[in-house]
Amino acid sequence: LLVHLLERFNHSRVLQNVMRSITYRGNTLLQTAGLALVMIYFFGVVGFILFPELFQFAEADIVGGRKLEPNNHGARCTSIWKCSLVVLDMGLRKGDLGEAMDDIRWEGKEGGDPYMIFYRMVYTLLFFVIVSTILMNIIFGVIIDTFAELRAKKDEIDRDISGRCFICGIERFQFDQLGESGSGFEDHIENDHNMWKYLFFQVYLREKNFDEYSGGESYVFNKTLELVMDPETHEKVTDKDTGKELKAAKPQIDLSWFPQRAAMVLRNQRATSDQLLQQQLHKFEGYTSRLTTRLHNQLDKLLQATVAPKHQNPTTANPVEV
Repeated sequence: LLVHLLERFNHSRVLQNVMRSITYRGNTLLQTAGLALVMIYFFGVVGFILFPELFQFAEADIVGGRKLEPNNHGARCTSIWKCSLVVLDMGLRKGDLGEAMDDIRWEGKEGGDPYMIFYRMVYTLLFFVIVSTILMNIIFGVIIDTFAELRAKKDEIDRDISGRCFICGIERFQFDQLGESGSGFEDHIENDHNMWKYLFFQVYLREKNFDEYSGGESYVFNKTLELVMDPETHEKVTDKDTGKELKAAKPQIDLSWFPQRAAMVLRNQRATSDQLLQQQLHKFEGYTSRLTTRLHNQLDKLLQATVAPKHQNPTTANPVEV
């Protein structure tokens, strides 16, 4: 059962990111954890020097005639390493080192230091601020930020897989925008740039005899594959069963034969769109020319109508009786 549960991690990218959020920035976490251990050891030393007697098991409480469980909020502190273990256990598990220490009366013990209670307050307060608040939150913050970063990378990869052609790298919206139907991108990755067909083509080149390659096949072969040569005789190595030449991928594969940022369907659609645009421009030019001609005719008629009365004979216009 444990093996099956662990195998589940290999099939879940989310669970892998959870584990990688701890190991991805392991160096930072280890250094921060080392600083926390140093501070815990420091507080253990201070506790052993100032008040080792306060780290004690409390007496059992008796309520209603029944003896309750002992108070395990304290532990004996007879050496530095024991005090450090108490600080490590109680301080990190409880988050408050004061839980592992006995209370001190304000007036102090007879013959004791009257300022001991202030030392204890400063001691527990500094542990709470430095270790419990700052260092622990830094560790948790690194883990949470790393998980968020890995999740953002995963979402970006998923967007590229679902929204970008693997072969040409063109975004989905360009095919859906220029396509006649809403499935332009799906048709493109299924028919035009099917990545599995490109993989099958590589397998086909490996299986076909080198001397039978066509011009295009030889071009792609020189970009991606090479013949396996015997290092001593410098002759082609052949398969003993099939007698065909053995081929291997080049150390540096040239993918310039891929249609990068180019697709025939987009070229055709863009060419059709350009033709339609030119036709519309020609129609618009014809319409504007006809409209301009009509406007000129109308202006000419108006000018003739305004100029004609000025050229008329005034005697005929206003006859005078004799």
